[in-house]
Amino acid sequence: MVFAIYEQGLRIHTPKEQLLARPAIRQTQAVSASRRLVDHQGDSEHNQDISDQTWIYGYPEHPPGEKDQQPSSKAMQAYAKVEQSKKKQAPLLPAHQIMRSPVMTLAATANLNEAWKLMQQEHIHYLVLLDEAEKLVGIIDDRELLKEAAGVGELSKQAGIDLATTQAGKLVKAPLVTATEETDIRDIARVMLAQKVRAMPIIDAEGALKGLVTRSDLMLGLANQNLEIWT
Repeated sequence: MVFAIYEQGLRIHTPKEQLLARPAIRQTQAVSASRRLVDHQGDSEHNQDISDQTWIYGYPEHPPGEKDQQPSSKAMQAYAKVEQSKKKQAPLLPAHQIMRSPVMTLAATANLNEAWKLMQQEHIHYLVLLDEAEKLVGIIDDRELLKEAAGVGELSKQAGIDLATTQAGKLVKAPLVTATEETDIRDIARVMLAQKVRAMPIIDAEGALKGLVTRSDLMLGLANQNLEIWT
């Protein structure tokens, strides 16, 4: 699964694993892998070690070594079938089934007052900003606008800033992560959590805006479909 990241006007296709990468986890996995190599020299020896454990299949009816003594392989095959059946039970739920569309947009050159008025008028929490060529610039939300109005936002702390005339594009935080209409919502949920974003634009193959998925949309979609996020 690939997500698109917009940064400095460029659309960069980025694998999901790179967006979800956590150094601490990678280090732990590396240590675990090295231990496996030390403890078990090859898969065959590892499987042999497992087959020697009677707790995998219970107490054998015959002593080990007899011809009909093959319970461990049967147990492992049964376990593999159960795991495969679990994976098949997790249906794909593409983004286009839960995204909100059409999306309310605003020119990135519009000022913050215009952005706030539009949000209040349309009763929305997010605005997608576009440039003169109708390309994605970023997303702003009402929380950020309220912070600026209260004087605790990043822009309002700067000297000589007039919020009434400041362009809405100044409030955008880079990079902008997007997904496609066919992206599974569980992948979107993982990336949004890892990247700490509250909404993600949904685009088509040409990069045109098709919809918007917010945290609320994800929670409703996951709840209605009874899906586990981390499956």
